[in-house]
Amino acid sequence: MLKALSSSACGLNAQQLRVDTISNNLANINTPGYKKLRTNFSELVNQPVKYTGSPVAEGNYDVTVGSGVRVAEVAEFFSAGDIVKTGRSLDLAIQGEGFFRVVRDNEEYYTRDGTFNLDESGNLVTPNGCVLEGIRFSPGSDGITVSEDGLVKVEGPEGVSELGQIQLYKFTNMAGLKLEGGDLLSFDNSAGEVIPGIASSPGYGVIRQGFLETPNFDLAEEMLNLIEAQRAYGFNARTMRAADEMWGMANNLRK
Repeated sequence: MLKALSSSACGLNAQQLRVDTISNNLANINTPGYKKLRTNFSELVNQPVKYTGSPVAEGNYDVTVGSGVRVAEVAEFFSAGDIVKTGRSLDLAIQGEGFFRVVRDNEEYYTRDGTFNLDESGNLVTPNGCVLEGIRFSPGSDGITVSEDGLVKVEGPEGVSELGQIQLYKFTNMAGLKLEGGDLLSFDNSAGEVIPGIASSPGYGVIRQGFLETPNFDLAEEMLNLIEAQRAYGFNARTMRAADEMWGMANNLRK
């Protein structure tokens, strides 16, 4: 009964984290460039069960009993989402593998969310207040265009001028990317290297102005996974309840 209680407790903890992970995915269904998370499980130590007596037939009678499961990791999937047209000049989507680098409070982050706006200083900023490096607009700028290779042009009183070029970034080890909330990622330099590059170069993708990338998961599939996790949680809870009732009965037995 103790084994049933401990195994059920492990299952409850694992399924709770799975539900939390799926809920986080569903909460970001409208976050451009969001990358889905998935919990991966691993089995805890198996213990052999010994049998006494002589077997009635030849064969391998080694039987083990498990100790439950645990969450091995919460993996992030970096596959590209669909590109949808918005028609807004400051919406930028990356069609390929690159990332934008943005800065907030002197901390660098990477994102696929190209929902940019202009702040009072003429910087391109994300909805969470991060600034895109290298590009600043003058007051009264109009007719903003961004080419596929990231070259930014603007129409001003003196005609069309170039403001700079948006760089994209890729990584030697994607496992070094850590989710910081929503669409922001940080990179652990000890786990690899950040490689800057120009859009349209091999391995970086191209920039699509007036488009946004949708999250890379299917809503129906995530709802199905959520129902599955809730059912598994319920099964573990019932197993724990049954073990507790059996233990209570055993404690109340009288000679």
